[in-house]
Amino acid sequence: MVCRVLTALFLFLLLVTGQASAQDDAPSVDAPSEEAASDDDAPAPLLRGLQLIDAERQNDALSLDDADAPVTTAPSSTANLAEIFDRAQLAYATEDFETAYVHARNAASGGHARAATLAGLLHENRQIEEASDAQAVRWYRRAADQNEPVALYRLGRMAQAAKASLLPTEARGYFQRAAQAGNIDAMLAYALILKASPVPQDAPFALEWAERAASQGHAEAMFQLAQMYDVWERGPNNPQAAREWYVRAAQADHAEAALQAGLMAGAGEGGPEDAAQAFALVRQSAEAGFAPAMGQYGLMLLNGTDDGEADAATAAEWFAQGAVGGDAESRFLYAVALAGGYGVPRDPVRAYYWALMAEYEMDGSRSLNVDRDRLAAALETDLANVYSQAVVQDVQSEVEAYRDRISR
Repeated sequence: MVCRVLTALFLFLLLVTGQASAQDDAPSVDAPSEEAASDDDAPAPLLRGLQLIDAERQNDALSLDDADAPVTTAPSSTANLAEIFDRAQLAYATEDFETAYVHARNAASGGHARAATLAGLLHENRQIEEASDAQAVRWYRRAADQNEPVALYRLGRMAQAAKASLLPTEARGYFQRAAQAGNIDAMLAYALILKASPVPQDAPFALEWAERAASQGHAEAMFQLAQMYDVWERGPNNPQAAREWYVRAAQADHAEAALQAGLMAGAGEGGPEDAAQAFALVRQSAEAGFAPAMGQYGLMLLNGTDDGEADAATAAEWFAQGAVGGDAESRFLYAVALAGGYGVPRDPVRAYYWALMAEYEMDGSRSLNVDRDRLAAALETDLANVYSQAVVQDVQSEVEAYRDRISR
């Protein structure tokens, strides 16, 4: 039993940390993705303030008499509360969510703040019967009354999404309290709210809180801090600091940061020009699945790899993968490769398709690319002359149908 629980705890910790494996060097090309997972729809994880119990206390909890029997009255002693919360965590780790809720609810009724947070998470994640956002808020508020940082952070996230009775205007206060209580995710969330604030006096505090989170090794916080130094109009405009934080975030496996760090290294921005570092960082980002990096990595391969040899075929594969991933620049580059037969057989029909697809960015905004417009116009004329106007219309209809599907 103990071995099985330890295995479950290990798997659970892997789930919480969310490590992703790298892709192979040669990517496969699939159809463009029509849906992207929304952060708002992702289940709330057990965050940093709710670590699972250590092995010694696992054994103690498992040896308790009648350990699986639910508590029917609120326990009075702190020791009893800790034991019941241990049972709740063990049940959660083995995916016995109903039992976890029974124990968490009973420990919370005795004043255990983290147990109340766990009860709220079970409701928010819809892991128990009759779960609801209203009940999640109720339990989170009970924990927040004791300044429990994870509960405060989750209340902030739910307020941002206007869930249950919460309002978006309440998010700032919850994030501030959670950040001050030491929650790293809340530090970043609070920093981003301050960054978006129209009040000029909030800007330095945004930088301060982002740096606090980044200094704890939070990859997204390191990236956001780099952005504040790099492109924020109210930021300090410090390319050297931006590059340093992009590199640190890349070392923590942040794909977009790796691309930005690589581009800065290649341009000699924020420090000395370093072609080898640029190549390695952009490759890291592309292999991590970041579509905009795929096109840039393909360009590097087309211009010459780190050993000086151009590789048009592999470059075209990366253009294709970035195109499928939704990056407008990659789509344009793949259209150019198909139109000219660079690394792939020449295919003016598919080149026209990808040139049209490159009209819009991943967020749905129009891509302002004069070269793309010229390429699309030239291909349209050639297709009409060499094939027929019907071929042009078929491609246009295919693109329109795709856009209709993803806009629903």
